[in-house]
Amino acid sequence: MPLRKQLTGMPAKNFFLLIGLLFLPAIARGSENIRVAIFDNQKTVTLRSSSGFIKAGQSVGCKEKQLIFSAASVGSQPVRFKSAVGFIRVNGKGYRGWVEIRKKSNGRLLVINDLDIEDYLQGVIGAEIPPEWKFEALKAQAVASRTYALYQKRTAGNRPYHILATVDSQVYAGSRGEHPKTVRAVRETRGVVIVYHGEVIPAFYHSSCGGHTENAAELWGIDEPYLKGVDCDCQKISKYGVWEKRVPLPVLISALRKLGYRLHDVLEIGLGNITPSGHVKDIILRHSGGEITVPAENLRAALGNTEIPSVFFELELSGGEAVFSGRGRGHGVGLCQWGAQEMALRGFSYQAILSHYYPGTSLARIK
Repeated sequence: MPLRKQLTGMPAKNFFLLIGLLFLPAIARGSENIRVAIFDNQKTVTLRSSSGFIKAGQSVGCKEKQLIFSAASVGSQPVRFKSAVGFIRVNGKGYRGWVEIRKKSNGRLLVINDLDIEDYLQGVIGAEIPPEWKFEALKAQAVASRTYALYQKRTAGNRPYHILATVDSQVYAGSRGEHPKTVRAVRETRGVVIVYHGEVIPAFYHSSCGGHTENAAELWGIDEPYLKGVDCDCQKISKYGVWEKRVPLPVLISALRKLGYRLHDVLEIGLGNITPSGHVKDIILRHSGGEITVPAENLRAALGNTEIPSVFFELELSGGEAVFSGRGRGHGVGLCQWGAQEMALRGFSYQAILSHYYPGTSLARIK
């Protein structure tokens, strides 16, 4: 059907949004692939495919339905396989595209999934954000995740992969992360990325900011205008609006020792520097041997990022426990996912959501 006929009767707001997408500036040509580290330090790797395998560099496929690799069978050169049809299963999990197995210097195996970035994103969005959320929030996440992945690719240097499949980068679950609604969000934003002065940005995002996003300069020394803190209404709906975590002192001391601090007790605990948005930068502890100052993010990581959801907290000792009373979840920089959902519920487009959380940026297409 001609585009003109398809647009007949379309609301003016949607019409202009579509026209804007059609004429986004392009910042690159051709398809983009992404190399994702999906398993590391494996003794063995098992590949399965009900349709058989295709091995890179060979014109004839392999009829075997299962292949098992060890360091000895891989040798000095990586091996690459994909499924003849559909997903290839790696250690029981399904993936699109090619799977590359490399032997490391320690004799263990690194597994990399090499695939088109749009296929990759189909396994990311449903793992990073609830698939049942409003569609504009899902599209905002798709664009942020695409942008973040491409930035990681552009800055990967000489390492054999571009990005990790874990929360240390962004969660990639392969076929398990694919849901019809999130897949549609990827397809309807195909190739759209966030740029500043024509360059792809590090589009950081997090779950819930607690009411105001954080300046990246405060946490990581990244002083960019599009990563400044902004007001956010996530507290209206976020399930991480308010939380309390109680950590027994022996657990706290054990975590501090893992960070290299030598102490046997904690007598007092308090907050050091706090960012303008309310996030804690340092924690001060007094013990029998003196006083130490610990970066809050380091202690949070040592205790577990799921145990202490964010560094937006108050802190006190009570009954042999360190009591964290906080708000939000995650580092607080960039897109707030619960805030994006709240904006989508109020009728904002994904373009408006991204413009709010990454001020001064624009959208472009990678192809």
